[in-house]
Order: sequence, then C-alpha cells, then structure tokens
Amino acid sequence: MPILSLNRVMTKKKNGKTLKKHNARTRQRQKSAERKYTGVFHGSSSGFGFITADAEYGDRFDADLFVPARFVKDAVTGDRVKFTLHAFDGAAEAHVSDVISRGTVTFTGTYRYIKRREGSRLTVSHVVIADDRKLCFDTLIPPKHLSDAHDGDKVLCEITTYPDTANRIPARGIILRSYGPSDRLGPNVEALLDASEIRTVFPAPVTEQADALSRRRVLSRGRLDLRGEKIFTIDGADSKDMDDAISVKRTEDGFELGVHIADVSEYVTHNSMLDEEAYLRGTSVYFADRVIPMLPPSLSNGICSLNPHVNRYALSAFLEIDHHGNIKSCRVAETVIRSAVRGVYSEVNDVLDKGNESKFYKKYAPVFDVGGLDDINALYNALCEKSRKRHAMQLDSPEVGFVTDGEGNVVDAFIRERGTAERMIEQFMLAANEGVASLLKDSGLPCVYRVHGKPDPEKLRSLSAFARVIGVDPSAIEHDDVTLYNVEKFLDEAKKKGKGEILSYMTLRCMMKARYERELSPHFGLGADCYCHFTSPIRRYPDLVVHRIIKTLLLHKKTEYCRGLFSYAEKAALRSNECEDRAVKLERDMDDLYMADLMKDRVGEEYDAVISGVTQYGFYARTGFGAEGFVRVGAVGTEYIQALSTLTVKNRPYRPGDCVRVRVAGADLSQRRIDFDLITDNGRQIL
Repeated sequence: MPILSLNRVMTKKKNGKTLKKHNARTRQRQKSAERKYTGVFHGSSSGFGFITADAEYGDRFDADLFVPARFVKDAVTGDRVKFTLHAFDGAAEAHVSDVISRGTVTFTGTYRYIKRREGSRLTVSHVVIADDRKLCFDTLIPPKHLSDAHDGDKVLCEITTYPDTANRIPARGIILRSYGPSDRLGPNVEALLDASEIRTVFPAPVTEQADALSRRRVLSRGRLDLRGEKIFTIDGADSKDMDDAISVKRTEDGFELGVHIADVSEYVTHNSMLDEEAYLRGTSVYFADRVIPMLPPSLSNGICSLNPHVNRYALSAFLEIDHHGNIKSCRVAETVIRSAVRGVYSEVNDVLDKGNESKFYKKYAPVFDVGGLDDINALYNALCEKSRKRHAMQLDSPEVGFVTDGEGNVVDAFIRERGTAERMIEQFMLAANEGVASLLKDSGLPCVYRVHGKPDPEKLRSLSAFARVIGVDPSAIEHDDVTLYNVEKFLDEAKKKGKGEILSYMTLRCMMKARYERELSPHFGLGADCYCHFTSPIRRYPDLVVHRIIKTLLLHKKTEYCRGLFSYAEKAALRSNECEDRAVKLERDMDDLYMADLMKDRVGEEYDAVISGVTQYGFYARTGFGAEGFVRVGAVGTEYIQALSTLTVKNRPYRPGDCVRVRVAGADLSQRRIDFDLITDNGRQIL
C-alpha cells in the first residue's frame, strides 16, 4: 500500500462515494489561501453588521457586505477591519478576521447599577448602556472605575476590552466623566456634544490672538471707502455674527447689487493658529438657543461682525443685473463700510407689508427712503423671476425653533416662518455666490465650488410608485435624465391633488447631498452651472478659502501662489464636507433632544399629526409644531410594502401624508425619542 505524502489530500470510499479528508497542513494552506479584504465595519442594534469595502477594490463591491452576528468577532462600529468573503444561500457575506484600527474608543451612555438574584445568590453588576444603538452591547465597569457616577447618570465611557462574539467575551471599560442624571436636558446636551467630537472650547493661545486682533483700528487706507453708501444688514433678532450687508442702486440697464461680506481673511491669515482652529471646526453649529462658533467671539461677534455705525473691513461683490434678473458682470473689491441700519427680518417684513405706515419705517428710513425700498423690491422680483424661469427648486423643509427660559429649559416649540425679507436676502446671497463663482471660473483661478448632483434614480422610482398609489401622476419624473422642469411639473401636479406638502418632503429626500468640490460641476437644485459659497466667512470655512483666493490671485495678482491654492482648495473642500456632515448630524440630534425634553412633560396630551414615514414596525407622525414621534404596531394583521411606502394594519392603509390623531405615550431623552399612541376621535386607542 503506497504511503501518502502529508501534503496530499487523503481519500477513502464509503457507500460508493469518495470522501476527502484534509490533514492539518492542507487545512492551514487552504485557510491562508483565502483572500482578505479591508473596509469599515458598521454594527446594528441586532448584533449583525455591514462592511463598506475600501475604494481600492473598485466595482467589485457595489454595496455594503452583510456580516452575520456570529462572524462579527470583536469589531464595533467605525472599526477598520480585514474580512474574508463567503457564500450563503447564493448571497455573499463577509466574516471579520482582524481589526486593523479602532473607530470607537469612547462613547456616551447611561450607567446602571444592576442587582440580580439567582436562587439564593445576589449578584451585582455595574454597566454602561450605550446611547448609540449600533453599539449593541453593555459595557461592564469595575467598581474602582466608576468615577463617582450614580445609578441613572449620563456618562462618558472608554472601552478597555472589546466584546468578542466568537469567544463570548463581554466588553469592559472605565467611566471617564459623569454628566449628571440622564433624565435631565443639561447632561444630555453635554454628552451629545462630547459624542459629536465637535470642538467647543478655543485653546487659550487662539483666544489671545483673536483678542489682540480685535483691538486693531479699522483704517480705510488702500481700500475702496464705502462708508457714505446706503449699506445695511438684515438678520434674525438674536443674530450676533453678522457677516453680510447689502446695497441696491437703480441703473439704466437694471440694478447694481452690492453684497458686502465681512473680510475675515484680514484677521484670520493662512496657517495662523486661528486658521488652524477654523479649519478643524469647518463651520459654526447652531441649535436651540446656542451657537458653537467657528471663530472666537471677539472676532465672530466683534471686529468681523458688520455691526451698525462702526467701521468694518469687507470684501464687496458688485453685480450688474438686468431687469430680467440676469447677472451681466461681477467685480470684487476690498472695502471699508459702515452699516447704516441693523435690520431684523420681522421688522423688515412689517415694513414691506405696510410701507411708511409701519411702526418700524422710521428706523429704516436711511436706506428705504427716496425710492430705496422700491428699488430693492424690484430687484428681488427680477431675481425671483429668473429663478422661476430656470425652475430652481423651492423645497423648504420645515425648520423647528424652540422657546427657552432663562435657565435653558425648553418651554415651547414652533415652525419657523420665512417671510419676504428672508427670501429677499437669500436671493441676493445666491446671486453673489453665483457671480463670484463665475468670475473665478472665467479667470481660470481655483475655487471651492458648491455642487449638487441630480436626484437618485432608484429613489425617484420609489417616489413614482408611491405617487401613483395616492393618485398623483408621476410621469413627469419618469425619465432617464430628470430635469428641474420635470420636478417642478410633478410637484405642481401634486399640489393640484392636495398632496403637495408630503410629496415635496419626499422629493427632497430623493435629492443628492450638496457638497464642496475643487472641480466645477453644476448645482442641480439651483439650476446653476457654476456656484460657490462666498457670503458667510464668519461661520463657514469654504467661504474664507474663496476670499483668500480672490484677494491673493484676483486682487493682488500673486500668481506664484496659484498652484498651492489649487491644492489648498481641494484639501479645504474635503475637510469642509466632513465638518458639515458632523455639524448637520449634531444639529438634528439636538433638535430631537430638545423636542423630547419638551414632550416628556406632555405625556397624555393629544395632537393632530401627519404621517412622515412608515416602517414594518409602525410609522412616524409629525405634529404642527414639529414634534415627530413613532407609533408602534403589532405584527398580527400587519402588511408592509416598502416600495409603496405603505403599512396596512387590520385592512387599513397608513401612508406618508395621511392625517392621524395621536396621544403622547412617552419621551426618552437618552434616545432622543418620542412615542405616540394612535387614537380615534372619541379618544380610544386603536393600535
């Protein structure tokens, strides 16, 4: 009988079938031959996860890869991992093999002191339950690492041992900080700020540099002196960082619109400590009654802010606009201005409505008298007409505002109304941004463009199917190459059928996210071929970059910096996208938190609401003042059709846009969640 080599596969026959038996060496060879890939892991609340493969693999992975819970190993959300591919029931799935680097080291959660009795034995555990549902594990805390936390406190926790699903090893950690009781607003706000990784405190040297710069005198030497012009600002009543002012003059061919923007680059120079801090922050963050500024207050609210009756440096864009709202030319100059009036939206709206009969007219007389108001109105109407002709999208998502008391507690909520003054300033800023972007493009200079892609085709198909179900003809958007005209026609049809609000909201969700890019690309939503952000350098870093490019290359002709500014624009665009995403998420989370705090004291109250979205487990409903809660339904007698956005419960369909009556069942600040019960007109709960 021949002796088999250890490197060969041993075989034998049984019942007429050939069986193969691999020895240890061949198993090891087979295992090492499996190709390993890399990507980022994202966990779920149910234990399984997904991996987004690295871009280097091109089109090999056209979607995220599913990871069964038993093959997650010790990976948690945000980790960079190595994985192997396997097939199960004809579908590809990934198995985590190694963690390359950790994406989650600290997290916020609620500390719980848990007692369990098992027979005659009492066991005690100290655990932290993560706020992020994707961290689907409890973290054990040794008693010596509790950091004076009390049961029910909101805490910041550091993971010292990661959970291993394969070997059933629990997560362990230490509490770094206790914020206070998790059922109060303040501790949750502080925890959310820490979890967002947004910088909230300026380093002392940065503040000192800003304070020193704010004491500099504003001189007119070397600048166009506009202190005698009718220049004014219009902002919200609570605004302190006023970075844009306007002036309007009638000309033979139309209008001259002056948009005068705070010259932040005069103070925040490239590669300074202030610039490095602004680059890391990327944007100011606004929520409820608070702002986390991109620049220290001595700049953002002080020397850079275009406050009334004081000299300020500005970078002014002068746009020649014809009677049809078309931009004929744009020029930019370094200026010094003195705002004549600190305008407020609500006051200007009153003046626009009542003219010289308004109680605020006297305040605005320096800029509105002698035909000034008529010129401003005429220019606004011309710009609006231009927007209508190119079918620019008007998809305003409702913005929630909060009323707080002197101690920061939420006492009420409301939907912010946008009047003519708000829309007027918006149109003027849009014109300036478009004019400046075109000026840089035509000059062959670098720019940080604001781009917006066409709607997602797959989402449009789902929207089309839903529209048909509710009786709206979607044929206008059923094209391979959807245009703004198609979208406008579809929404007009929706309004005629009384479905305009919900379909406008759902159309907005089909849109791509606007992004910053160094390379030029159109802005679909505005119908603009060339667009950038120029008008808010106090609160947005890309605007500051555009200012620097204009001043360095366009005004001072320092062309030796051109190549470096192209690279700088690309780097700034990437960083600004990251910061914007983080800020938008924090602002939304804060809105949810403040709303949950308001509704926790309204349990049992009833409201009319509109369904805003459906899932297989229930649906979301939004009240008239912006509180959105979840109505959970049972599995019995329930059918969910995702493609039609329809949930049928006991033969009754529920779809976005349907009106319902709800009762507040509860509110959880830690999860920023509101729960509703669905009721009938006579007050009986029906789900």
